[in-house]
Amino acid sequence: MPVRLTFLTIAIVGAVSVAALAQSSPRAQQPINGSRPAPTQPGELAKVNLNTATADELRKLPRLGPGSVTAIVESRKKSNFKDWNDFANRKIVPTFAQKEIRSLVTF
Repeated sequence: MPVRLTFLTIAIVGAVSVAALAQSSPRAQQPINGSRPAPTQPGELAKVNLNTATADELRKLPRLGPGSVTAIVESRKKSNFKDWNDFANRKIVPTFAQKEIRSLVTF
């Protein structure tokens, strides 16, 4: 009898766990602050505009530390970035960071 009770308990706990994990609503996945992500193509991330992004948005890019974010903001105050070559030629961020963010930014 104790073996049957053990298996029954495991089965019930398993069923409840699966049901709880399967419940997911799009509302539960929205950001807490109520903001909505920028519209994108399926499978494509929204690109960050280096000429208009806030410092908080720039910090979300991979491999950019606080110094790089500050350097980007200060450099664009002098003049906006024309394109990727203009950004890369200013040597604001290290090469390894440039490789990581190239496909994630726009101008």
